[in-house]
Amino acid sequence: MRIGRFEADGTERIGLFEDDVVHDVTSKFDGFRDALSHPSDAANADGETFNRADITHKPPTTDQNTVFCAALNYCAHAEESNIDVPERPLVFMKLARTLVGHREPIAYHTRVTKEIDYEAELAAVIGTQARYVSPEEALEYIAGYTILNDTSARDLQLSLQVGDDNMLDWFSGKTMQHTTPIGPSVVVDEIDDPQDLHIASRVDGETMQDDNTGMMIRTVADLVSFVSSRVRLEPGDVIATGTPEGVGTFQDIKLEPDETVEVEVEGIGTLTNTVERVDE
Repeated sequence: MRIGRFEADGTERIGLFEDDVVHDVTSKFDGFRDALSHPSDAANADGETFNRADITHKPPTTDQNTVFCAALNYCAHAEESNIDVPERPLVFMKLARTLVGHREPIAYHTRVTKEIDYEAELAAVIGTQARYVSPEEALEYIAGYTILNDTSARDLQLSLQVGDDNMLDWFSGKTMQHTTPIGPSVVVDEIDDPQDLHIASRVDGETMQDDNTGMMIRTVADLVSFVSSRVRLEPGDVIATGTPEGVGTFQDIKLEPDETVEVEVEGIGTLTNTVERVDE
């Protein structure tokens, strides 16, 4: 089952995605959080049906939710970054207004940044309120899984000077408006083991990252448990689990206008977005 948000005929809706169509199941739920908490209620779809080519995909979360992102969670990526693996999960957050849906543009402002990078990530979407959960029980609180492209402004993230030290600017590098793709939808009850999924990214068809989620340092369950120890997780919150090696900045690659970025995760599908330059 695949649950998500979409827009059709000028109205935002909740959808059950099946192959090339999407069924409007908005009336079955009290908002998208409710859909993630009770996804089985969408099984008997009786609303309008739309062709997926005719809809606008929206991020499969809500404006009230938080996106938590794990940094340096694959050893090879930490090595290419020349940064030691942190002794505990290193997590930063994104605002809802940072997100864009499947097929929406990655829109960056040239007056702010000129060095945009891709990062393929598996993302867990919370379905049940969670606080102080153990790793052993953490997966029970997940509604399903989606894909996140942790698009980063490298010239901002890596260039902050504080005294004699170089610091990482997580806010400027990771949280610019309308730059982080997520979706296409949330896959529910189809992924048995989130630690055994092929993950890859491509730019204009050329493979940039090619790995398996089994190479994570901290598992999905570890990350859910860790975040829940700091703050209560709510249905619709997203935990992005880090990226494998092969990001652009360490290959002297940056995304250019009109390039298409695809992030594929086994069992979920492909998240596709085109880079758009905004000059004003």
